[in-house]
Amino acid sequence: MRYGKKLLLLPVALIVLVGFFAASLAFAQTPTPANFDVTVSPVFFDLTANPGDTVNAKVRIRNNTTSPLPLKITVEQMTGDANGNLTLRSTASDNSLSWVHFTNGNTIVANPLEWTDVPFTITIPKTAAYGYYYAISFAQDNNSPLRRTGAAITGAAAVPILLDVKKAGAKADATITNFSTSQQVYEYLPVDFNVTVANSGNIQVQPHGNIFISNGANNNIATLDVNPNAANIIPGTKRAFTTSWSDGFLVQVPVMEGGKPKLNQNGKPVYQLQINWNKLTNFRVGKYTANLILVFDNGARDVSLEKTISFWVIPYKAIAVMLVIILVVIAGGWLLIKSYINREVAKRTKD
Repeated sequence: MRYGKKLLLLPVALIVLVGFFAASLAFAQTPTPANFDVTVSPVFFDLTANPGDTVNAKVRIRNNTTSPLPLKITVEQMTGDANGNLTLRSTASDNSLSWVHFTNGNTIVANPLEWTDVPFTITIPKTAAYGYYYAISFAQDNNSPLRRTGAAITGAAAVPILLDVKKAGAKADATITNFSTSQQVYEYLPVDFNVTVANSGNIQVQPHGNIFISNGANNNIATLDVNPNAANIIPGTKRAFTTSWSDGFLVQVPVMEGGKPKLNQNGKPVYQLQINWNKLTNFRVGKYTANLILVFDNGARDVSLEKTISFWVIPYKAIAVMLVIILVVIAGGWLLIKSYINREVAKRTKD
């Protein structure tokens, strides 16, 4: 009877095994998207030319995979949207995209683990003036017979081209549209500064400078860099820069787990208080003033931009603990003195 039950279970087991192997085969044949693993050099072009010039340059791209990679090359216009954010457009109202030509065509095959040169020319008409901003993009050529069967590569690489054409009427101008801290009152450092600069001219600008922090005594106690990497701002756009002041005795630092910042249930970083005993003299408390000074070249001279804000650092918990300690010390001293006086009075009374 037991043997008969085993025979009845054999077809069920066979069906389960067939189903398992079929599912495994289907899973193995499902294409897994691969990353677009390439490296480009340089990371951007900053070019200056005259009307009627022809600019010759080249991009180098390295295929970091072990298979040939067919690539399609496109050029798009970099511009700004209503909020000042950079966007790419495949068409340009001034027809400037047609000035860019790739010497070897718009499709190439990048050999595995090798660098491939992509030469290009920009033919500038005599009527051109001021600033033109492009991005050369590399993406997988899906129409190429070399495309790996069953593999889908996601992503792309882009190289910005900033082209200034010298001509009378060029205007480099910029304004600070925002200089603020993330909050008005801080319990501990760091203090986060937000700087936004808008380009109100017709050619790119490259503002850079410092934030000078002082206390009530008007002495400079910290200097922070703004735009240390010399990022450009193209006309009609704005760019935000951030920097932090964290040079203090009491500083909040993010809690790390597995090399990454720990997040709370709201997806925000979790912080913990760090005491820097080697910076005991840098106990930050009170009102501070931050003076922002930026400089950019308008083609004739350096132009400075300035803005000033103030903020407070009040480590109320640390102050409360210090007050409690002071009160305990005072109370303890008073009790000791009172006990000593009482003993002396009692001693003299007996005498």
